[in-house]
Amino acid sequence: MYRRGFLCSLGLLAASSFTACLDRIPFSERTTTLGRLTVSNHDSDSGHEFSLRVERDGTVVHESAHSVERMEQNRLPGAIADCTWSPVAGRYVVSARVDRGEWHEFDLLEQTDQSPECVVTSVHYEPGPNTDQPVYVIVRADCDRYAGAVGRCPTNESNGNR
Repeated sequence: MYRRGFLCSLGLLAASSFTACLDRIPFSERTTTLGRLTVSNHDSDSGHEFSLRVERDGTVVHESAHSVERMEQNRLPGAIADCTWSPVAGRYVVSARVDRGEWHEFDLLEQTDQSPECVVTSVHYEPGPNTDQPVYVIVRADCDRYAGAVGRCPTNESNGNR
């Protein structure tokens, strides 16, 4: 009777230890590559200064500032961030602020249902009384659409895997 209880306890201890080990293995961690970053100003009253910051796996890999004029008629003005980060897979967080205001942080993988190999991200500023969140992002998994375009990060094959 004592031996059976001891073996059950030992089995439970081994199972819980194995589960704790699995929690430390990052095999289920989702990653992507940031292929392009843009900013757009939907404000028809004035232009704004946008500050952008990109973090990959907790390390800042890009910072820039962009002056974007006001929206006129049906023309949405914007800017494209230079791809100064190495286009490698990781967990990307884009932060943006308007006119040195509060930072808004966006985990790009939380904006998608899957783990696309590459995403393009656009930060939008749309002020107004009916807008809860005037700064928001749109994340798309269509990097191929921008191949060879201004601001598109080169692929790993074309940059020698830097």
